[in-house]
Amino acid sequence: MGDRDTLTYQLACDLRHICGKNADWLDQVIPCYDGFTPEEKREKIKNALASEYNGFPLRLRNTLNALTSPDPSQGGEGLADEDDEDINAPAPLPLGGSWRRFPQGIRESIDAVGPSLAMPVVTAICPCIGTLATGVQLDVHGTKRGLNLISYIAGDFASGKGGIDPVVEAWMSEVQALDKMYQQQEDEWRAKKRAAKNKKEQPEEPKLPVRCLTLNNTVANLAERLANTEGKHGFSFTPEADTVAQKWKSTMSDFSVMLRQSYDGSKYEREARSADAVNVHIEHLLWNVTMCGTPDALYRVVNNYTDGFQSRIAVARTPDNTFAPLDDKPPVLSDRQRERIQQIAHLLPLMYGEVVLPKLEAKGREWVERIRVETMKNDDRTRARQRFRVCVTAQRMVCCLMLCKVCETLIHKHGLNGAEAQLKQQPGLWKEMLLKAQTPTMLEAYDVIADSLLENALYFFRDRIENAFQSRSYAGSQNNEAGYAALGSGEGCQRDPQYRPPDAEELAQAGPRGTRRGRQLS
Repeated sequence: MGDRDTLTYQLACDLRHICGKNADWLDQVIPCYDGFTPEEKREKIKNALASEYNGFPLRLRNTLNALTSPDPSQGGEGLADEDDEDINAPAPLPLGGSWRRFPQGIRESIDAVGPSLAMPVVTAICPCIGTLATGVQLDVHGTKRGLNLISYIAGDFASGKGGIDPVVEAWMSEVQALDKMYQQQEDEWRAKKRAAKNKKEQPEEPKLPVRCLTLNNTVANLAERLANTEGKHGFSFTPEADTVAQKWKSTMSDFSVMLRQSYDGSKYEREARSADAVNVHIEHLLWNVTMCGTPDALYRVVNNYTDGFQSRIAVARTPDNTFAPLDDKPPVLSDRQRERIQQIAHLLPLMYGEVVLPKLEAKGREWVERIRVETMKNDDRTRARQRFRVCVTAQRMVCCLMLCKVCETLIHKHGLNGAEAQLKQQPGLWKEMLLKAQTPTMLEAYDVIADSLLENALYFFRDRIENAFQSRSYAGSQNNEAGYAALGSGEGCQRDPQYRPPDAEELAQAGPRGTRRGRQLS
């Protein structure tokens, strides 16, 4: 109902400039939204005509320019969204054309950081969307998994990464508000525990489902938090990836294992003998993570290139702005953009169930086959290996965009409250709408996202991956031709063809390993 009143008033304020400020003309042009009586609509139009004039509206001017432009690219799809703040169609972006074609929430996120950071901000918010749509499971290659995503936004200092922070906060604001209430309860428990320090009866520790988890944490605390999320996704965000590198420095392997298992949604267990120690048994580890940092910090976070951690991370790169002029009006997240993002974020948790998207699956398989053929021509094993998980990650990210499209369609048709009621009354409605959301725009976005993820993975890690497989310390299997071929060419790892291992009798006669003869035989 609030959207109905606002849309009518805003349309009247803009259109009065080309309708001769005539209430009857405006009454004919402006639609009567659901549940709005003609009398109420006319009253809104009269209020708009009586409001203060602040010059010719920019939105109307841009729309008229787009309609009269001989070049279609100056217009662009998406002009039907009359409540966008600025319909100036930008130059085509890497994300498959104008970002105005993307659904509500995605558009506002890109608008808040600027078109040049479109790919980084989309990569950053997809883990948020996957966390909010915690009940959705997507079938990829016959395997159903949640929208489990790990992303890293890499860029030099002052490259615009800081603008992503408020966007992520806007997406997660509803979850954070709930977490704040839980944390207050925990603070009360701690106060009671301190007061009862020497008493026989101690207050029982509450198990509260806090879902936004700081990365400035220990393995035990983080595992315990993830065990208490009631089967929903946990989410972690850090604007400084060095937090991870410093806090987890001695336990980086634990961090890597937890994130690898969370990407796959597999079982995670942690046991200790002490009754006070953390004992965790999680059937499906669900934990989405977004990190921002410099490329240098990325190499401190991802320091093993053969364990599969690197291939599970979606890396986006900020553009080089070294010589870019300073913007007169740098983009910032406005209150209106925040509100529209929060509308989508409010509806996503209402979606539960498994979904198969045949067009998206076919697109993914087509992309994988294209990369396979390309890499066979020059025997590029590194690129060929990367394509497997890039395909899965890209499908999950595009599914996130399509879920936002479903929410946008429901909001436009029923309003926010009506959309919420529809999702609650018809639990399968979102699945039907998601199948229809497999539009050419979304499928085009898949190609761009997948190509970008593959390109960035190779840009940052190709040399390190190949060096890791060539290292003498890499333990490959005999079936891994690439690993063993690289291992054979490594420095100092070629064996003497006459070499044979010592038998037990020789070792016994050699004495302790510390002696010269013992070391030689060992």
